[in-house]
Amino acid sequence: MQSSYLLKLSMAQQDSLAHSTAIQAELLAAAIHEHAEQIGYMLQAYFPREKIRRVALVPGTIAAGQEGTLKAQIDFVKEEFNSCSAIDTELKDKMTITIVPDRSAGTLKLEGETWPEL
Repeated sequence: MQSSYLLKLSMAQQDSLAHSTAIQAELLAAAIHEHAEQIGYMLQAYFPREKIRRVALVPGTIAAGQEGTLKAQIDFVKEEFNSCSAIDTELKDKMTITIVPDRSAGTLKLEGETWPEL
């Protein structure tokens, strides 16, 4: 199983992406921050019993991948509430994502880890 999200960049971000050979960490961090809720929904596929909140790029984790892709780590909080037991838990977690830029379309495709189906 693998989940993904197609992130549409703002016009200013598209301009920055079009005029730069490398994706800047600031651009990526800002784009992830702006789309944190939607990225949380992408991560929800991996953790169906928890709610995903506070998605953020881990500073200094951006690395070049294969064929123009990037790898980066995002951290997030998994929240679970069990009303029968009145238990409310929050756990921090991280995931390595692959970022596939499409300069002509002004998008970044974020792909989560590939997990085997059970």
